[in-house]
Amino acid sequence: MRKLTLSLLTLSLGVALLPLAQAATTPAQEHLLEQVRLGEASNREDLVRQSLYRLELIDPNNPELIAARMRYLLRQGDAAGAQKELERLTKLAPDSPELKASRNEMKSNTGEGRQALQQARLLGVAGKVDEAIAAYEKLYGGVPDDVDVAIEYWTLVARLPARHSEGVSQLKKLNASAPGNVSLLTSLAKQMFADNKPQEGFAYLAEMARSASGRGIAADMWFSEVKSMPVSKASVQALQQFLLQFPTGSVAANARVLLDQQQAQLQDPTFRARSEGLAAVKSGNTTQAVADLQKAVQADSRDSDAVGALGQAYSQRGDRARAVAQLSKAIAMDPDSPNRGKWDSLLQTNRYWLLIKQGDNALKAGQLSQAQNYYAQAQRVDRTDSYAVLGLGDVAAARKEAAAAERYYQQALRLDRGNNLAVRGLANLYRAESPEKASAWIAGLPPAQRRSIDDIERSLTNDRLEKQAQALESQGNWAQAAEVQRRRLALDPDSVWITYRLARDLVSAGERQEADALMRTMVNRQPQDAERVYASGLYLSGNDQDDLALAQIAALPRSAWTDNIRELEARLQSDRVLRQANQLRDSGDEAQAIALIKRQPSSVRYDLTLADWAQQRGDSQTAIADYQRVLRQEADNGDARLGLAEVYLAEGDKPAARAQVMQLKGAETESMNMQRRVALARAGLGDTADAQRIFNQIVPQAKAQPPSMESALVLRDAARFATQSGAPQQALTHYREAMVASGITPAQPQDNDTFTRLTRNDSHDDWLKRGIRSDAADLYRQQDLNVTLEHDFWGSSGTGGYSDLKAHTTMLQVDAPLADGRMFFRTDLVNMDAGSFSTHSDGSYSPSWGTCGEIACTSGSKNQTDSGASVAVGWKNDTWSGDIGTTPMGFNVVDVVGGAELQQRRRAGGVHGQRPPAAYLQLAALLWRAEGQQQPYRRHLGRRPRRRRRPEPELRSRGGSRHLVLAGRRLADR
Repeated sequence: MRKLTLSLLTLSLGVALLPLAQAATTPAQEHLLEQVRLGEASNREDLVRQSLYRLELIDPNNPELIAARMRYLLRQGDAAGAQKELERLTKLAPDSPELKASRNEMKSNTGEGRQALQQARLLGVAGKVDEAIAAYEKLYGGVPDDVDVAIEYWTLVARLPARHSEGVSQLKKLNASAPGNVSLLTSLAKQMFADNKPQEGFAYLAEMARSASGRGIAADMWFSEVKSMPVSKASVQALQQFLLQFPTGSVAANARVLLDQQQAQLQDPTFRARSEGLAAVKSGNTTQAVADLQKAVQADSRDSDAVGALGQAYSQRGDRARAVAQLSKAIAMDPDSPNRGKWDSLLQTNRYWLLIKQGDNALKAGQLSQAQNYYAQAQRVDRTDSYAVLGLGDVAAARKEAAAAERYYQQALRLDRGNNLAVRGLANLYRAESPEKASAWIAGLPPAQRRSIDDIERSLTNDRLEKQAQALESQGNWAQAAEVQRRRLALDPDSVWITYRLARDLVSAGERQEADALMRTMVNRQPQDAERVYASGLYLSGNDQDDLALAQIAALPRSAWTDNIRELEARLQSDRVLRQANQLRDSGDEAQAIALIKRQPSSVRYDLTLADWAQQRGDSQTAIADYQRVLRQEADNGDARLGLAEVYLAEGDKPAARAQVMQLKGAETESMNMQRRVALARAGLGDTADAQRIFNQIVPQAKAQPPSMESALVLRDAARFATQSGAPQQALTHYREAMVASGITPAQPQDNDTFTRLTRNDSHDDWLKRGIRSDAADLYRQQDLNVTLEHDFWGSSGTGGYSDLKAHTTMLQVDAPLADGRMFFRTDLVNMDAGSFSTHSDGSYSPSWGTCGEIACTSGSKNQTDSGASVAVGWKNDTWSGDIGTTPMGFNVVDVVGGAELQQRRRAGGVHGQRPPAAYLQLAALLWRAEGQQQPYRRHLGRRPRRRRRPEPELRSRGGSRHLVLAGRRLADR
C-alpha cells in the first residue's frame, strides 16, 4: 500500500513538471529552429520540413514550432491547416509575440489582407513610396513582423532620402537576426552599390554566395557590377577577385574573357589614362580623375565621354565654372550620348551652385543688385531648391526690406524644412524687430530647427540678462547684478568680458576676494592669451594694482601684444611717473615735479599735465603755449581744446573760448569725463540749455558705474550746475550720489542727520572727497532756515550819570535761502543806561559835566538812558553781499544805512585776500552806524553816517554763532 502511494506521487510530480520541461529550449531545439529560419531564408522547403518534423518529436507545443509550421502550410497553399495551427497557438501562448506575428502572417496571406499586401507592393513598384509605406503600416498596425515583409518595408523606407539611413540600418539589423536571407542580402547589396560603397556590397554578395539558393544570384549581381566599372586597374582587380569567388560556371567564363580584354586595353597609355580617370571619377578620387582625364582629353579632344567625365570630376571637386564648361562641351559634342541624362543633371546642378556662389560673393562685397541678379538666375535654373530663394531673402535683409526678406525666408522653408539658414534669417529679422518677438518665435520651432539656432537663442537670453544687469548696476544693486552676470557666464563660460563684468560687480558689492579669484582663474586658463591679459590688466589697474598689471603684461611675449595691450602698458607706465610727479607737487616742489616729467620720453599726456598745472597756478600764457603744442601734435585732441577754452574763460575771453569749444570733434569728447568738461565750458559761455542737456545724458551713466573718480566728478559738477541753475534740491540729490561715487559712503544718506554727518571733514579724505563734503555742507547750510534769538548784558564801571554804563541788547535774526544765496531779516532792541549823578544833601548835584561843574544843578535829569529798535534785511551769495536797515529807532538820531560788496574771484576758483563772513559785514555795518561812526573802507557803497560819542564794536564768537557786542571805551570829545 505504501508503495502504490509513492508511485502515484511520483506520477503527479512528473505531470506537473511537464510544461516546465517543455518550455525550456535545449541546444538541440535551438539548432533545429535555426535550421528552420535558414531554410526559409534560402527557400529550401526540404530543410524546413525536416527540421519541423524533428522539432515536433522533441517539443510539439513549442510556440516557435507552431508558428513556423503555420508559415510552412501557408507557403504550401494549405490555408485550412494553417488556420488550425493558429488556433492551437492561440490556446497555448495567447500573449506570445509568435501569436501576434502569426496573425499578421495569416491576415496578409488570406482574403482582404492578401489584396491589401498586393496593393502595397504595387504602390512601391509604381514609385509611390510614401503611399506604399503607409499601406504596409496600415495592414500590419505598424512595422511588419514577418521577415520577408519587413525586408520589403525597410527597402521602401531606404528609398526615401530623409529616411535612407534609417532604412539601411534596419535592414542590417534584420540580417544580423536572420542571416542568410537571400532577398535581404540582395537588397543590402543593391543599397551599398547605390551608395557608392562597393566593398560592402561585394561583402554581402560573398555572404549570399555561401548558400546554394543565393550563389547564382550573387554571381550575376557581382559580375554585372564589375562589368559596369570603367576599364582600369581597379576593374581588373575586381574581375580577378570575382574569379576567386566564382571559379566555375558560365558567368566565370565570361569574366575571364572580359579580364583578358581589359588587360590588353590597359597596355595602351592613352587608353589607360582615360580608363583610370573614369574609374577615379566613379570612386570619388577627384585629384587622380582630373589629372588622368586631362591627359585623355589632350590625347583625343573629340572623346565626349572623357570630356563629360572631366566635367564630373570638376563638379566633385567643387570647381563649378570648369564643370559647367566641360559638361556643356560634352553635350554639344555628343547630344545623343547615353550619358546625356547624367550630363544634363550635372550641368544644371553646377550652373545652379555656380550662380549661388557668385551671388554670395556679390552679397559679401555689398553689390546687392548684382547679387540679386545671380540669385534670380539660379532660381530660374532650379525652382525646387531653396538656396536661391534664401539668397534673395539675404539681399532683401541687407536692404532693410524686412517684409520681403521674411517672405523669401518662409518660401525657402516651404521648399526645404531643413534649411537652417532660412530659420536663422527669420530669427535675425524678428530679433531686429523685437527680442521678445524673436524669443517667442524660436520657442515655437520644432526641436531640430530650434537646435540649429541655439546660438541665437543663447544670444537673446544673454542680451536680456545684460539689460537686467545694467539696470541693477544703474540702481547700485551690485550683488543682484553679479548674480545676473553669473547666469550670463553660465551661458558662455569662456567669455572674457562677461567674466570681467562679473568681477567688477563683485568688487562693487564688496566681494573683492571672490572677484580676484575669478579673474585669476580666467587668466590662468590661457595665460598667453592677449585678450585675457588685457582684461585682467584693466581689472587690476581699476583696483589700484598697477604694478601687478604691469607684471602680468610683461610676462606676455611682446610678439603677442595687441594695440590695446600696448596702449594699456604705456598708460600704466605714465601713471606711475605722474604719481611720483604729483607727490612732489603736493609736497610743494612743483619745479622738481615738472623736471621729472620733462625727463620722460615725449608724450601728449605729459604735455597735457604740464599745461593743466600751469592753468591751475594761474600761468595762463604757459598753459596756452602747452595746450597749443599738444594741438600741433594732435589737431583733434579734445583735452587740449577744452583746456584752452577753460583758460580763455578764466581770462574773460568768451569768444576765444567759444571758438575752441566749437572745434571739438564728437569722437574726442565721447568719454563721460570729457562730456563733463564740455558741459562746464558751455555753462561758462552762458549756454545753459546745452550744458543741461549734456548733464542729463551723463548723470545716468555716472550713476550706473561703480564708484570711481570719473563718476564722482560728473555728479559733483552736476550738483554745482544745479545750484547755479536755481535747483538746490536737485543739487543736494547729486551730492548724495557723489558721496557714493567717491567712496565716502556705500549707500546714499536717506535722512538729514546722516547727510550732515557725512559732510564733516575726515583726515583721510583726498581732495575730491573734501571738496564734495565742503560743497554739500555749504549748500545744505544755504538751504537751511535759521532763527537766532540772543540777549546780552554788559557794561563798565565809572562815574554815575555818564560813565557807569549798563546795556541790554536783544537780537532776533532769521536766515533763509533765496535764489542761489541767503537772505536775512534782523531786529535789535538796545537799552543803554549810563547811571545817575550823585547828589548833595540838598538834592543838588555838581558833577564834572557841562556847566553843572561850575554851578550846582538842582533841576533836569540826573541820569542818561536811551532805548530803541533797529531793523535790517540783507542777501548774499558767492559773488555779492548787501544789506539795508536802520540804526535803533528811539535814539535821538536815526539813520538808514546799508552797503553792497562784490567778491573778486581768482581764475582757479579761489578769492583774492580774506573776506570776513557776510554776517559780520551786515551786523558790523549796522552797529557801527548805530553810533554814528564810519566803518573802515571796504569798497562798500552807502551813506557816510555822522560821528558821535559811542562805544566801539568787538566781534566775538559764542556757541558757534557770529554776533556783535558793544564793549567800548570813552572817546575824547571833539
